[in-house]
Amino acid sequence: MNWKRVISGVLAAAMLSALPVQLLVSAEGTEAVGQADGWQELTTLEPLDESNTFFYSKDDQTFEKVTHPEKDVKTADGIVDYLGDGAVAVVTDPEDAAYNAGDRGQNYAWSAVGYGDWLYVGTCYAAIGNTLSLMKSSLGDEYDDKVLAATFDALYNGTFFLTEEDGGRPKGVLVKINTKTGETKLLMSGSYNGYTPLFRNALEYHGKLYFCGSVGGGGIGFLPSIWQVDPATDECKPVYIGLNSVQDYAAAYQQGISVGIRGMCVYKDQLVVSNVTMDAATGKSSAALLISSDPEKGFTQIADSDSLFNYPAYHYADSIYGGSIWDMAEFNGRLYVSICTGTEDNMPDDNTMQSFALVRGDQNPDGTFTWTPVAGDQEKDGARYTFGIDPERTRSGAANLIVYNDHLYIGEYNDEEIALERILFAKTGKNADGQFGGGLDCRFINANLEQSVNLYRMDRDENMELVVGNATKMFPNGSLSGLKSGFGRNENQYIWRMQVYDGKLYVGTFDTSSMLECVGQFVNGNLLTRTPAQWKTQWEYLKTLMKALQATDPDGNGNPDTLAQTIKFSYKFVFENITVSNIASAIRLLNYMRKAKQGFDLYVSEDGVNFQTITVDGFGDPYNHGLRAFATTDQGLCLGTANPFYGTQVWIKRKDS
Repeated sequence: MNWKRVISGVLAAAMLSALPVQLLVSAEGTEAVGQADGWQELTTLEPLDESNTFFYSKDDQTFEKVTHPEKDVKTADGIVDYLGDGAVAVVTDPEDAAYNAGDRGQNYAWSAVGYGDWLYVGTCYAAIGNTLSLMKSSLGDEYDDKVLAATFDALYNGTFFLTEEDGGRPKGVLVKINTKTGETKLLMSGSYNGYTPLFRNALEYHGKLYFCGSVGGGGIGFLPSIWQVDPATDECKPVYIGLNSVQDYAAAYQQGISVGIRGMCVYKDQLVVSNVTMDAATGKSSAALLISSDPEKGFTQIADSDSLFNYPAYHYADSIYGGSIWDMAEFNGRLYVSICTGTEDNMPDDNTMQSFALVRGDQNPDGTFTWTPVAGDQEKDGARYTFGIDPERTRSGAANLIVYNDHLYIGEYNDEEIALERILFAKTGKNADGQFGGGLDCRFINANLEQSVNLYRMDRDENMELVVGNATKMFPNGSLSGLKSGFGRNENQYIWRMQVYDGKLYVGTFDTSSMLECVGQFVNGNLLTRTPAQWKTQWEYLKTLMKALQATDPDGNGNPDTLAQTIKFSYKFVFENITVSNIASAIRLLNYMRKAKQGFDLYVSEDGVNFQTITVDGFGDPYNHGLRAFATTDQGLCLGTANPFYGTQVWIKRKDS
């Protein structure tokens, strides 16, 4: 491993901050980040004296913090408490040392569904850490674990979570939370019952709850799975396993098949779920759709990759790490399915993956389905629209769906995973070798920022309208709402989830500037607000990084005894290993980050066209980089955040608020 590159990559951002402001503001994209007309920021985050619970209020919208409610934002949450040695629990005794400790590793509320007063939540543990492990194990990227951890500590001043302090790895959990009383119960975890779930989606069907994703603990590995939860008894059991033999699992692993299934919906009173298959004997693999009117008695396959026009991209090297069959919804008596299609073979260019497809399924009298592409290959398959709907829109690898006001709403989801990999690892150019710190190639992510996400809607005749987005040849008059792409904010890179509640449409986003604050802090003024204590810890993290680099340098070169010598040594290699084009791309990224506002956005509409802003700063928490899950209980509208720094939070808008 070329550790000179690692040092260079870490320090390059710091040196870029010294560039003249005039140079920064002259780069392309300076004014790209705008504000929606009439937008104003108002954050009220404070505990009520009588309950010591934190609230966020904006106009007529008030959200109450449900998880660790007495703890402010920007502190450890994650729903459960970490006990040490890989164990988690819900600690209720204030005298217990683990009380209110939280678990920062439970990063995302990856799935959520309501039943009565109870909210059921499945988490994703160490989201970015898992992504980095995937890069190392399946995508050929190289890094030393200690150097990686020290680098992230130095870049984020210790706020970013990669591992527990004691090295334990509790992995994902499934919990249920009483949104009336606050009572929380653990249903699945490695330390509780030996199962570690990574559920990506959930819904209620015929009085039972169904979760889809991948689950570890069955003796083979993480398998694509559909689990059922009985809300009357809390019994959790699998009703479908996508790979059911060691041989099939091994073959899928060797082929780099992504097992994290996520698409599911109810269609004509039947449960429809996505899957991936692998036959070790024949070597054949596929994405698949399954249907059942009684999941405990089994599922019937209604589609595979061939019948879906070979659109599904389900390998880790594909767009969004093999997002495959992404989302589904019943609309106008038909089943609509959004699909990730980008592969290394169909990339339009080095910095673009092929956009998503939208396919319609019509059920025949015999139960089979006829499939028709709505957005896809127009020439080969006769799709009405091109991949990604608008030919000028090239960034979105996936699309999230919801039905509202007799329209199917389609929210774009840009491919940030490959963009992140390009920055961290040398993946492009003649010196591409997958080594950590040899990248700083920001071109992919800049293209995403230039083309932030749109929101479309489709009527019963499959006519498309642009609800939020920039004017193009396809939509020369711009959007119905008057809002530009990303709701006027380039940092919004996913329309992550949408929810209909109380007759209104709620839309939540993923904000990439929270992750990119390690760069943005050099131009957005945040460094000026640091306390002496924060500068002290920053210095300590830098020293730890340099020691880690010295300890792992295999050839003994550049092994100075002091930090000053290390920095001097590193400077020699910055312009040798970081190309001119990469430096230019980094400057452009700095301009995008200069005006960005960290934290997810949340918008609401009473008619599907005009939107009210609830928050653009993650409920006052810049570490809440995404609004990942919505669900409703008898108490109101719930949402779960994505927070790779201090752990996911759950909030509720109560019916009377």
